[in-house]
Amino acid sequence: MSSSSSNNLGDPDCQICHGIGFYIKDVSIGHPDFGRAQPCICAQPALVANRRRQMNALGTMEALADMTFECFHPEGIALSVERQRTLSAAYETAYAFAQQPQGWLLLTGGFGVGKTHLAAAIGNEVTLRGDKVIFVLAPDLLDHLRASFAPTSEETYDELFTRLKNIPLLILDDLGSESSTPWAQEKLFQLLNHRYLRRLPTVITSNRDIIAFDPRLRSRLLDMDMVVHMRILATDYRGGGYVDSLVELSELHLHSKQTFDSFKVPASGRDELRQNLTNVRNAAWDYTTKHDGWIAFLGRSGVGKTHLAAAIANQVRLSQPQVIFVSIPRLLDHLRAAFSSRSEVRYDIRFEQIKQAPLLVLDDLHGQSSSPWATEKLFQLIDYRYLTRKPTVFTISSPDGDLKALEHADARLAARLKDESVCLLCHLKGSGRPRGRQMGLGA
Repeated sequence: MSSSSSNNLGDPDCQICHGIGFYIKDVSIGHPDFGRAQPCICAQPALVANRRRQMNALGTMEALADMTFECFHPEGIALSVERQRTLSAAYETAYAFAQQPQGWLLLTGGFGVGKTHLAAAIGNEVTLRGDKVIFVLAPDLLDHLRASFAPTSEETYDELFTRLKNIPLLILDDLGSESSTPWAQEKLFQLLNHRYLRRLPTVITSNRDIIAFDPRLRSRLLDMDMVVHMRILATDYRGGGYVDSLVELSELHLHSKQTFDSFKVPASGRDELRQNLTNVRNAAWDYTTKHDGWIAFLGRSGVGKTHLAAAIANQVRLSQPQVIFVSIPRLLDHLRAAFSSRSEVRYDIRFEQIKQAPLLVLDDLHGQSSSPWATEKLFQLIDYRYLTRKPTVFTISSPDGDLKALEHADARLAARLKDESVCLLCHLKGSGRPRGRQMGLGA
């Protein structure tokens, strides 16, 4: 054998490729594989190792090859049902992305919840198919860019930056941990904006909230048509104690048994009331299939408003874990607490998180008197979700099935709920006939 054979990837005793690592199929002219070199099975281990070295060429993760989907535990360790759900959903989403990388996948959450493992598992899965991947820590990426300016660099800055911008799959780990110099922010934006405009598959992990990023980058990360955002609300995957305060805010765990299956329409009673319950329940179920715009349930206490709102939240949570279900008093208490110096999250960040929730359920909105501050905060929150058409569910105590009490307390809120292009008003009848125009329900 010549000295060049030492560079071959295959087994010298292989009867297929004779040690070269590749072979050409014996097919007729016109066949898609005619004249194309195919990797031999004997070279597979060496090819995989080489692809993994390429994937981690800019990184420093020695254990990258061990981070696979097979060794990830989506059930977590001693997690509550809510937190286990977010971890399992992130696992399923990451696995599906690895099978067909499209758009962007953003994995966020506290330290050690499994973000890097899932991102690396995507990279390892994709490299097995022979596709090109770069996995790099955000601080390392910037260090490599700075080093490429040196005369001794094997790759010029332009060559490296172009490779990063156009790699078929870029996995950027721990975005937000890099130094926030103007140069660093500008380079990251140029890189990610290039990939955003060309819709190049990209995976990003971060333990920071989106609101903390540069506004230009934040607007791209919030593009729901381009970015799938999975927030992992688990405890530390390595045994720490991360707690996400949005989980503490949401009260959905108290309503876990309020589902569509447990919402029963009485078999007896007035036909009008039974038909009304059936119509409203069907409207609530239809909302879960698209959860677009707003839906509000009005009626007396005990008629099932909160049950149907919780049923929507529990159903949507199966595919979108970041659901917030909260009563108005608890929401306001939570916002007040964020002003405290002992609060783990600043008020502005907490308010932005609630505003941006993929589905927000506001329980017990009514016209009782409240402080000017509370009235203004509620309006700011609801008006933002009105302008952005973010999915929102309301329950409103109203014996007469109208918005008169709310209109008296804050006419601005009532006007937005009356906008039929945004909100579907559903009156659950306890008795009598509803007043006002209810959009096709209970008529």
